[in-house]
Amino acid sequence: MKWSRKISDGIAYHYKGNDTASDNINSKAIPIVFIHGVGLRAESWYRQLPAFSENYQCYSIDMPGHGESALLPNPTLSLTDFAAVLKTFIDKVIGQPVIVVGHSLGAMTALQTAVTYPEMVTGVAALNAIYERPDCAAQNVQARAESLLDNLDQEVSKQPIARWFDGDEQYQDDAELCRTWLDNGNRLGYARAYQMFAHLRGISADDLQNIRVPAVFLTGEMDINSKPEMSLAMAEILPNAHAVIVPKARHMTQMTHASSVNAALATFFTQCDSYDTSDA
Repeated sequence: MKWSRKISDGIAYHYKGNDTASDNINSKAIPIVFIHGVGLRAESWYRQLPAFSENYQCYSIDMPGHGESALLPNPTLSLTDFAAVLKTFIDKVIGQPVIVVGHSLGAMTALQTAVTYPEMVTGVAALNAIYERPDCAAQNVQARAESLLDNLDQEVSKQPIARWFDGDEQYQDDAELCRTWLDNGNRLGYARAYQMFAHLRGISADDLQNIRVPAVFLTGEMDINSKPEMSLAMAEILPNAHAVIVPKARHMTQMTHASSVNAALATFFTQCDSYDTSDA
């Protein structure tokens, strides 16, 4: 599976949408930007874009150093670097505020963008995000990140595929897609992004409460790193948020449990459509 791409300032993106679909015939359909997690690429949203492109402008991007997007010049990355890239993309390609949907590191990027550039975001959906990650979990991820930087040629897909899919045969095709993306991606881009993600504990409560637009926190019931209690805790902090826990799902919820995710997103997008920005 490979989607067609356009490139803007080194960021590759796939677009699918109805440019005229809107209740207001004088305006275009609301834009939505989908952001993948570490080691993945735009195609990880292949079950979302067809579901929403009839009524929305849907952009799925390759994050820096992933897919067909260029590496950022700085070797040590921060979440604000990724948020700045997203802001530039929105400014130059879309030209109006957007709903941002992110998965894993993409979810953290979406939240950071809503914190740092609130004028750019009309809603934020954070799938499988982390919050107050405990020391033991952080140390394990950091050790893995250092190993990746020390040896870019090592095998990279075995551990995450086992964690994300647990050998479940019904998700074999999705597991193979993710394995292909991990194995064939830019190893340096993956290692640098993973290092940045490894040192994240989450967005602080003080920052989260400044997100006034509608927000949804969605994760899998069986996700061992982006735990349900993390999403529930973040939803309690934001003034206009709720949480959705998908039963029997793990980390790749948008792929393995697309119908549940799409139903939750459809409800959320409708909420964003009707949101009064004067309340922000």
